[in-house]
Amino acid sequence: MKMKFGAGLVAAFLCMSAGAAFAHSFLVDASPSAKDHVAASPKLVKLRFGGGVEPNYSTIAILDANGKTVVEGAKGAPDKPRELTLDAPDLAAGKYVVKYRVLSSDGHIVEGKYEFTVDAH
Repeated sequence: MKMKFGAGLVAAFLCMSAGAAFAHSFLVDASPSAKDHVAASPKLVKLRFGGGVEPNYSTIAILDANGKTVVEGAKGAPDKPRELTLDAPDLAAGKYVVKYRVLSSDGHIVEGKYEFTVDAH
């Protein structure tokens, strides 16, 4: 009987741990998106996450090909708790990296980055 109870506790713990891992706010959509080639400099970067994010404790940055930060910040809207935006300056043709670090509503920090290209006219 003790063995079944112990196995049940372990199974319950594993299920709860897996549920917590899936609750983090992972990136589900981006504009511009990863590996995207855009004809003109985007006016903003928009990131959408699988769960809610805390804009006051989150950051989006655009880095140039040399790794230098071009702009950094993040804005959120109460009616879109899973979305963050960053106003982009006029970007010259070239490769850029969008780097983000967000605080999920569940208290976990999620980080990532991806590349996009502004094509020359």
